[in-house]
Amino acid sequence: MSTPQQFWITAESAALANADFDEADRSGEQDHQAHAPGKTCVSCGRIIGPGQGARRRGESDWAHDVCPPSSPESAGA
Repeated sequence: MSTPQQFWITAESAALANADFDEADRSGEQDHQAHAPGKTCVSCGRIIGPGQGARRRGESDWAHDVCPPSSPESAGA
């Protein structure tokens, strides 16, 4: 015998299973990137800024999604 809650959960599960989720359903303001402001990038050694996307590297390391280009001043240092 099913309870009303079990019936509701089954109906909701079926609706979600048949739903069509795609990029058009998302607003342009949604940000799906990870952020790690203040962490040091393991790839380039620079600090990750608040607006920069980041990725987890290993258990505790972070790296820029795309490392910013190095400036001419830092290249000669």
